[in-house]
Amino acid sequence: MTRGSEQPRVVVVGGQFAGRRASRMLRKGNLHVTLVDSKGFWEYTPGALRCLVEPKAARKMVQAQPRGTVRATAVGLESAGSDTTVTGVKLNDGSSLPADHVVIATGSSYPNPIKATHDVASSPEERRVQIEAAHATLVSAKNVVIVGGGTVGVELAAEIAGKWGRHKEVTLITPHDRLLERMPPRAGKLALRWLEKKGVWVILNDRVEDWGGAPKDVATLRPGGGDWKLRTEQGRELRASLVYPCIGGRSLPGPLKTRGVGKNGEVRVDMANGLRVEGFDNVYAAGDCCGTNEEKNAFTADLNATAVARGILASYRRKPVALSYPRSVCGRNTTPKIAVVSLHKRNAVMQFNGLVLGGPLPAFVKGLIEFFQVHSALGTPGVTFVWDALESTNVFLGRFLF
Repeated sequence: MTRGSEQPRVVVVGGQFAGRRASRMLRKGNLHVTLVDSKGFWEYTPGALRCLVEPKAARKMVQAQPRGTVRATAVGLESAGSDTTVTGVKLNDGSSLPADHVVIATGSSYPNPIKATHDVASSPEERRVQIEAAHATLVSAKNVVIVGGGTVGVELAAEIAGKWGRHKEVTLITPHDRLLERMPPRAGKLALRWLEKKGVWVILNDRVEDWGGAPKDVATLRPGGGDWKLRTEQGRELRASLVYPCIGGRSLPGPLKTRGVGKNGEVRVDMANGLRVEGFDNVYAAGDCCGTNEEKNAFTADLNATAVARGILASYRRKPVALSYPRSVCGRNTTPKIAVVSLHKRNAVMQFNGLVLGGPLPAFVKGLIEFFQVHSALGTPGVTFVWDALESTNVFLGRFLF
């Protein structure tokens, strides 16, 4: 497994889904792995919206990073001789970590409080305090406008409506002609029916033209009180105590500067070589920051990390391994389209390739996923093995079904 007498060293930058999965697989392959994360906690991000309405859920959704994690921000890469071969990762405290391989798993940013600020060090306790404060802000808001009808916007509207019903006015606006535009049309219809039944005013085919001073990077009350006044392209005036921007996140390239980074911050990768970053010989990317054309969620983050780990391990083995992504992990040239969108606690919309289901069963599946992901992060004995088996089964079935 080793080249020479030293154990190969891998630095994984980013401690969420992709980073944790890659670290675990590489350690099992007898490589020396250092996990670097700018925050002091792991967060089950699919549960963040539930935490906004029920902050006590953050007790299990937000956890400390595993022992041995370096709590720092990676600010650059070091090389000696060839500038395409990285030899170390620079940290914000002036130190550096030697590396034979680097995995960039820095994820993406999203307007606060849905995601914590990515480069601010904090603890699980501090993140839970942030969530409590965001919950208090939401409680005080009489009416809410959610801008964006994708998975985040729909789930947030459902959580608020499911918690407060018609006692809190909720408006959701999207420029598209349906909700959940990246899922099959039936998914959007099911979500629309549920939201309207709960009293949510859903506006399709219109967009916010004038935000009226409401920030696009954080949901906050208007200074001095009163409502934010938004105006749409079609001339609607929307008033809200609180405006949630749910119009997508931005990829975070981490220690990469310009080489290998696209115009929107995505990390450009070579799909034929195990998601190796363009312009480098020994740097890879996985998760939300990775510039692959697929839905960004925990499932695809795990697939990315698996492909990266297999590619790195293959470089120390004589047996050749297929590296082309996603065929190397999925057995075909596309990843299975698997997604579950919660509609509060007891309803959800689930997609498995072309199949769309709604109701309590998808909600049960979402709860099951949450249980396995959270307990895998906790290191509960046996859970990680079962979860890996379930994901492998889904990948296999995704090759043939629907």
